[in-house]
Amino acid sequence: MPAPRSVVQAVQAAILASAHLAAFEHVSAAATACQRLGQLTSGRWRSAGRELGELEDDLQTALSSAAEALSSRASELGLPEEALWTVGDAAGTFDLLREAALEALEEGGRPARVLSGEALYGVSFVEDPDVPDRGTTLLFGWPEPLSPATWPWQANWVAGGDSDDGQDRGDDDDDEDDELDLFEAGEMEGDEALVAELADELQCSRADARGALRDAALALTRASLLASAGVVDDADDDDDLGDEES
Repeated sequence: MPAPRSVVQAVQAAILASAHLAAFEHVSAAATACQRLGQLTSGRWRSAGRELGELEDDLQTALSSAAEALSSRASELGLPEEALWTVGDAAGTFDLLREAALEALEEGGRPARVLSGEALYGVSFVEDPDVPDRGTTLLFGWPEPLSPATWPWQANWVAGGDSDDGQDRGDDDDDEDDELDLFEAGEMEGDEALVAELADELQCSRADARGALRDAALALTRASLLASAGVVDDADDDDDLGDEES
């Protein structure tokens, strides 16, 4: 059963508000930087700073309107505004990570189609406060847009660059990048409605759809951890995702 229209509209308002906020913050930072450059160098940067400043003002006005719309939707549903900001930010995170996650998946396979499809719209990550390198990935789908599926994970960073005898090779040799070993730490939960939608979208069994969602969650989580660590993933060396039939 599709989510109520009022809920979908609230989430759409949240996605729009979050996008306005992200654009405003980036343009504001760029405007400040260009204005500073204009003071130190040529008029070109002063002109760019003025143009970005005008865009910043426009975005601030649009952000205020979008935030008011979000607040109104939250009030109608009896939700705290923060809950809608969370799902809006999750949509932005999904957009940022999707390309990197797709690079780690078989092109045209079910997990890749999950990331390119219509059912899944957002992702966020919650780290375990008590256990290092452990957390939960929240997967937001349109069937129940305010109730994400949860996928618990454990990450191990395998240090590279050590010689066989355990001695440091010195500064003359470049150390190999650390490798990320990522795996499930428990069962996925709260995924029934999303899996049912994916099974229809992918034209496969629910078991296969759940497996595809799990692999998509792994790819998104891996992309997030690598981005946070400033590591570029090598998809050719990624054996963690397993084989998935197209």
